[in-house]
Parts: sequence; C-alpha cells; structure tokens
Amino acid sequence: MLAAALPGRTQDAYNPLKPMTAEQVLLGRTRNVVAEMLKSMPNFTCVQTIERSHRAPDTKRFQMLDTLRLEVALVDGKELYAWPGSPKFEERDVRDMVGGQGAIGTGDFALHARSIFLDPGVEFKFLGREELNGRQANKFHYHVSPADSLYFIRIGTAEGVVGYQGHVWNDAATLELLRIELTVDEIPPNIPLKQGYKLIDYGQVTIGAETYILPTTMEMTLTGVNGGENRNRAMFSRCRQYMGESTLIFDDPPPDAAPKAAPVAMVLPPDLKLQARLAATLDLSKTATGDQVIFEVSKDAVKDGAVLAPKGARLEMRLDLVVCRDFPYGHCYVALVPVRFAFGGNSGGLRATLEFPPLERSIQLMFSNLRPEARLPPAEIGQASPGASLLLLRGSRGKVPSGFATVWRTLEPRGEDQP
Repeated sequence: MLAAALPGRTQDAYNPLKPMTAEQVLLGRTRNVVAEMLKSMPNFTCVQTIERSHRAPDTKRFQMLDTLRLEVALVDGKELYAWPGSPKFEERDVRDMVGGQGAIGTGDFALHARSIFLDPGVEFKFLGREELNGRQANKFHYHVSPADSLYFIRIGTAEGVVGYQGHVWNDAATLELLRIELTVDEIPPNIPLKQGYKLIDYGQVTIGAETYILPTTMEMTLTGVNGGENRNRAMFSRCRQYMGESTLIFDDPPPDAAPKAAPVAMVLPPDLKLQARLAATLDLSKTATGDQVIFEVSKDAVKDGAVLAPKGARLEMRLDLVVCRDFPYGHCYVALVPVRFAFGGNSGGLRATLEFPPLERSIQLMFSNLRPEARLPPAEIGQASPGASLLLLRGSRGKVPSGFATVWRTLEPRGEDQP
C-alpha cells in the first residue's frame, strides 16, 4: 500500500477587495506563517524509523510485521528515500525499496502541509482554542474535496486521487504548526480501502545553527474494505542539512579535521573468498530493516598472488529481514544484503553470497531432532530482497556477538559497480 501527497498546485490570485472576517484574518495569518515555514526549509535529511503492524479482520490485536529504518530527504520540494549509509538518494518508488506486506506512506515531511495550507480550494472552519501537549492551540477543521485533492492512494494495482478532511492545530501565540490530523473518506470505488487516517506531530528541530518546524512523529492507519487494518508508527530523528551526494548518515567531524580525499572506485573480481568477522555486537531486539551491519575482513583476500581486500577491509551489509521463532526453541533467520566494501582510499559496490555458515547445514544441525517437513524455513523469508543471504542463529531476538565468523564469495559485478 502506498499513500502519498503530491506536490502542491499554483494558488489563485488573492483579492484584496473582498471583506474578511476575524476568522479569515486569523486563518490568513496562520497560512502565512506555515507558508514561511515551508519556504525557509533547507534541503535536509532525517532518519525515519517505522514500525509496521497489521490487524486481521475480526481481531482486536495488531501483529508486528517489521521495523524499517530509512533516510528520507526533502530536496527541492521533493521527498526522496534511501537506505541508511547509501552514497546517494534515488528517485524511486519507496514500495520497491521496503517490500513486505505492510503499508508505506509519503508526504509527511512537507507535502501534506503544503497541500492543506497553500491550496486556496481547501475549506477551513475555526473551532476555537484547546490545549495540546501543554500549549494553547488554535484548532481548525478543513476539507479537501477529490476535485481539489492531490492525495494519491495506491493499493496493489488500484490507484486514484482521494478526498479527505481533518483538523490542524497551530500554536495560539506563534501560529506555528503543531499537528495535522487527516482522514481519507472520499475514495474511488476501484480502491479497496474503507478509510485512511494519519496524524503528524510537529516540533522545533535544530539543523546547523537554525531551528525549523519539522515533523517529529507520524501514525497512519489504512482500513481495508474487509475490516483489516495496516498501521504505521514513525519517528523522525538525526535531521541535518543535505549537502549533496555523500554518505547519508555520518558523525560531525572534529572542528580542525582535514577534508578526506575522495575514495578511489574499484571492483572486486568474482570468486574472491572474503573471510570476515562481525565488527560490533548485533542486538536483534533493537534492529530495523535498513540498518547497516559491518563486517571486517579477518584475513587478506588473495587472488593470483595479489591482495585484493586486505585484512581490516570493511564490508558494509544492509539488514534486510529478521524472522524469529520460539519453537522448538528460540531461533532467528537474518537476511543480509552486501552493499559496499572499503579499505584505505578504495571502495566499491559489493556483490557476494554467504558461504559460511551454510544455511542448509545450520538447519540440519539446529533441528536435527525434528521431522524433515518441520525443518522448513518460515514462509516470511521469501520476502527477502534479491541478493540477500540468510543466516540461521540460535536464540530468539538475542545478540550476535562481535567477532562472529563468516565467509563470503564475490559474484560477477554489475554494470553500475564498474568504476
């Protein structure tokens, strides 16, 4: 499922001769403050952590599906997504990135606010003041008809523009945006959706030397026509100015640090054996899909007498999937996607497959007392991304210790991996 707010349209000309009520004056000032907020936003990027869950029809409890960690950026008015640690953002459908069975939404950074506050076709009604998170807030009801809407919903192959209504809260003193509540209730008949709901909370976030009003949390629920629900809960953190194509998550350098030389792109040949150990303990209870997992080469990788990946070389993996079970005893399947390698001033894309520990042998050893049909891996691992390798680990949502030994073998590089 994808729920997205498309970029705003051009506003109609303002008529200064039309009399305005006190409510219209307040709304106009509020819109000006929000417009200035949106206008002053720099190109920036934040880490977005999303918990996705599902509630089946006729049940009350939500079942956790997965936790995602993405890098989301607002660049020149567009929302872009990438996995943490990626060298750049790409304009691609976020559904193609995250996969799985849960819902995913976009538009939370600025597009919803633009569509609601800057479109003159949106109808507002002032509802008075109320307290919100300890602050006095002006509360407005708004309605966006399908004819004026830019909210695009896609479920499977069905898609269309929907109408919606809800409430916005702005600080009574500063008129800063505090919250947007959005209910999708005018839905084309071809879309199998009964209702959509989204709640976005805003707060002051410091980027560089400036403070901006940005989303801090979001909750979205999509209710299907059969009564089942998909729910997302997201938190935004580690926001910083986006400076272009560079590593997306990094620590601030020391004040007097000299700029690093640009890395030299290289390609590892196929069939190179990489013995590597986990660089830091991996706590599966705190991980999310998209997290970086780092291995370090433990022995020089040699081919034809040449050292192609020396001891200490860094292998960057992306955590793609974690599926844990308690029967017959705690165990987890962990999917890792090789991403990049780096050593010295060299780096490049990494295509490799896991050779040790071998999955089939791990299954045989761990479940040797079970019937063969009971040893089958869970169906969820079929959601792993192409190119992922699977580890089977003892313990349910436990810790994988640093130094965990693996052996990877490189594959034929793709065209985009060439320097």
